[in-house]
Amino acid sequence: MIKLVVVVVFIYVVIVLIDPYGLLKQGMKRDFYVCSALCLISFCIAFALAMKWSIPSPSPLLEFWIKKLF
Repeated sequence: MIKLVVVVVFIYVVIVLIDPYGLLKQGMKRDFYVCSALCLISFCIAFALAMKWSIPSPSPLLEFWIKKLF
């Protein structure tokens, strides 16, 4: 399990150094902040899955909002 966590962290370090940092160097601050926020959310989910934590399904919440629309 520890090996998987290390692999997830290493992959995200590489992704962050390549993708959002390149946007910041080009002067695209708004794009950098959006990309960084999405990368952080993605990292949290990947880390939780690597640790084999239970993640609740968003299905009931989505069903509730869809029923409110119709």
